[in-house]
Amino acid sequence: MRDTFTVAALASAGRHPVSGAPRACRADAVAMALGRRIAGDALRVVHAGTAEEQSLQDYLALGAGTIEVLPVDPSTDAAPALADYLRNVDIILTGGNAEFGRGSGLLPYALAEALKRPVIANALDVNVERNADADWSIEIRQFLPKGQRRRIACPLPLVVSVHPRAPVELKYAYARRMSGRIDVAPDQGMVAPLLQPEWSVEIASRRPVRLKAQDGKSAHARMQSAIVSEAKGGVVAFEGTTVDKAQVMLNYLREHRLVDF
Repeated sequence: MRDTFTVAALASAGRHPVSGAPRACRADAVAMALGRRIAGDALRVVHAGTAEEQSLQDYLALGAGTIEVLPVDPSTDAAPALADYLRNVDIILTGGNAEFGRGSGLLPYALAEALKRPVIANALDVNVERNADADWSIEIRQFLPKGQRRRIACPLPLVVSVHPRAPVELKYAYARRMSGRIDVAPDQGMVAPLLQPEWSVEIASRRPVRLKAQDGKSAHARMQSAIVSEAKGGVVAFEGTTVDKAQVMLNYLREHRLVDF
């Protein structure tokens, strides 16, 4: 039986999606705010990278009294180093994803795999209380699609990925930014993994825009079609060659001005 439990929140280097200016990643800021609700000033905020990272100043302004910087080469995987550094922490909070892009959001699962502990994703609220055995347990309210929610009970330790819509309040204070402190963790003598992935940084590609025919009906006609079931029309090309079927598709695109040739 333990009298206390420990909580840590991970802070990544955020970038503005348009200007690229350093800033706090909102997903990690929400996770940090939820951690402060659980542990108060005892929350540990950990960043794997360099102490010169400018986005750490925003985390100080948002309430991180002290940020522990774990020196990690940006070209290497941070999960093994974080797992070794946070092995004795009961609750590890992370954002759902660092920033928008491919491959983002895998760190909570890689960290849980390295620590051999469960991971719960899309957490909205976390409540820590003692169970029947007088030990600590955690109850999490989880986000589900279509407005649904569910509660999950899990023993400690574990990794929690916080949903960006968690009901927390982010307050920026310049005084906290000036009074906060950034400490560099001493070298733990961690052994690098045998296989290092080769990371490549590139600009995220835009999502393809789905072609959709414009509806020229009036508002009344659209409302009627929404409440009254009716045949949608269209052509089903079962017969003919592939060229004939392709011509049917091309005629539809030209009719609705989705192509200009």
